[in-house]
Amino acid sequence: MKRKQSRSETESSALPTQLASQIVELLRTTKRKAEEHLAEQEFADAFRVSRTPVREAFRLLEEMNVLEKRPNRGYFLLRDADAFEHQHLQAGETDDRVYFDIAADRLSGALPERFTENQLMRHYDVSRSRLVKYLLRMQHEGWLERLPGHGWEFQPTLSSPEVYEQSFRFRLLIEPVALLEPGYTLSTDAIADLRNQQQAMLDGGIFSYSRSHTFQIGAAFHETLVAGAQNPFLLESIRRVNRLRRLMEYRLTAGRSRMIQQCKEHLALLDLVESGDLQAASAFLQKHLEGARTQKIGLAQKAGSALTRVTSKDL
Repeated sequence: MKRKQSRSETESSALPTQLASQIVELLRTTKRKAEEHLAEQEFADAFRVSRTPVREAFRLLEEMNVLEKRPNRGYFLLRDADAFEHQHLQAGETDDRVYFDIAADRLSGALPERFTENQLMRHYDVSRSRLVKYLLRMQHEGWLERLPGHGWEFQPTLSSPEVYEQSFRFRLLIEPVALLEPGYTLSTDAIADLRNQQQAMLDGGIFSYSRSHTFQIGAAFHETLVAGAQNPFLLESIRRVNRLRRLMEYRLTAGRSRMIQQCKEHLALLDLVESGDLQAASAFLQKHLEGARTQKIGLAQKAGSALTRVTSKDL
């Protein structure tokens, strides 16, 4: 742990939707008013992160018509914060019904790979503005792309218990070994950010965060660990697997209480990395992934899946 990793390297994997939700909740509790200027540094300090993930969260909030970016002036709140419904972002799932309906229909094969906004507006009886909010979110998460000129296209996703298990086997080959790469290092800031996220889960987030929010925290944790290897090929491979497995993870509804142990294991793993005992950290990560595989594959086999289009070649 000699060289300090740059903030951009370690935080590029931290998904901004998590911060976007927290920012909106802070705006609401502090009763911020329309037209107020929002400074990146204020929220970086509040959530103990650098300005980079805050900037990404601001961009997402701009897409959702929460903020507006003005040339040479920064971001401004479009309306009084107490008018926002927190569920519209990540904390709850009531208003996310359409988002999860689309995810479930995509996984079951009920939706074509290519579609237009008008088709989905009719199918889900939703307004264009609300639908576009979800489509932009899906695009940001990596499982949907806008087609040139007209329409949208779903990206490949894991769709069967067998391929899902193969993704775990792939992760077992990559993630523990990444910690043993020469020059492996994580900055103290990156470790602190990850520790804060896991502690927030233990402090109640496990039972209040949505499925998508929970997935994003877990994916960001593992991507950031791999980023410490300073090997872009390893990092991109894990990011791709995470994009592919997102919808399958939504389908699996393990008890949230099981996640308490997972968060505790994440914190123990961070302690090992911070201490510099990377051999022990690698072995611990191997055991952690094996345990997750055993649990998740059992759930996947019970859930089953109708799709068979995506195979191991998509990894």
